[in-house]
Amino acid sequence: MQKTGHLLCLILLFSVLSACEKVVHINLTSKDKLIVVEGTIESNQQPYVYLTNSIGFFDKIDLNSVSYIRNAIITVQDLNTDTIVQLKEYSIDTIIGTKTFSFTVYAPDVNDPVANAFKGQVAHSYKLTVVTNGKTYESVTKIPTGNGLDSLWTEKVTNRDSFRTLHAIYVDPDTFGNSVRVQTLVHKAKKTGEVEIFQTAFNSVYNDDIVNGVRLPITIDIGYDKTKNYSQAEFQTLGFLRKGDTVTVKWSAIDKKVYKFWETMAYSQGSIGNPFASPTKIQSNIPGALGVWAGYNAKEFTIVDTLK
Repeated sequence: MQKTGHLLCLILLFSVLSACEKVVHINLTSKDKLIVVEGTIESNQQPYVYLTNSIGFFDKIDLNSVSYIRNAIITVQDLNTDTIVQLKEYSIDTIIGTKTFSFTVYAPDVNDPVANAFKGQVAHSYKLTVVTNGKTYESVTKIPTGNGLDSLWTEKVTNRDSFRTLHAIYVDPDTFGNSVRVQTLVHKAKKTGEVEIFQTAFNSVYNDDIVNGVRLPITIDIGYDKTKNYSQAEFQTLGFLRKGDTVTVKWSAIDKKVYKFWETMAYSQGSIGNPFASPTKIQSNIPGALGVWAGYNAKEFTIVDTLK
């Protein structure tokens, strides 16, 4: 009788396990394309938007594979003043190395005084509307208030005399829900021929869930080119400056949805190629589309390294 009971338990267990199985079919060869939006409105700056089609799972990823969307109707509305500006489509040819690439960007009409005067303002909310291929996409972002950095300096790296770490003091506002995005631009003392633009480190966004309302000493990792293959020696010094470099930190207050986009984007990029990592869904703030419509309250701080 006891053996029969054990047998029934095993049969029940296997039945439960079988009932929990679910076959998932993923069509990796789907030709459906999603719209990808990269839109920005920064304090005291005009808005601009890039529109592209998403890239297929098996597609080669390079500048030649980027498919820009043309002839879209894009408007930006200041919800605080009800002012609306329609963005104009511009095509720009850029030389990278020995190749010329064409980019499409939507920005205010340079010949329209009203459009030229439309710039981001702190504490204002902005609605983006994109109409393309018979579909409409909308999103709202806010340029939040926020504190900048209190001070900025460099320190020598132990046992690496030619390298420096970047440090700062940040005073967080005494209200919850503050988030920031950090970018760095390095003008190298010894030029390498690389384009000097604002870059981000592995993680570019932070919030005050734990450190609300405190005066906080922080170390700022220097941003780097995510498309470049680095040697092991180069990888170990990615977050450092070199002696004599000039660095500008762009410290931008952002709203919660913009924070979640960049946070999940960083985790997604970091898990690529890792068979043990859980898949991460990038949280766009544009329903029905990929990408982000982001407001930034940006403050820039520059320091020339003077350590000898």
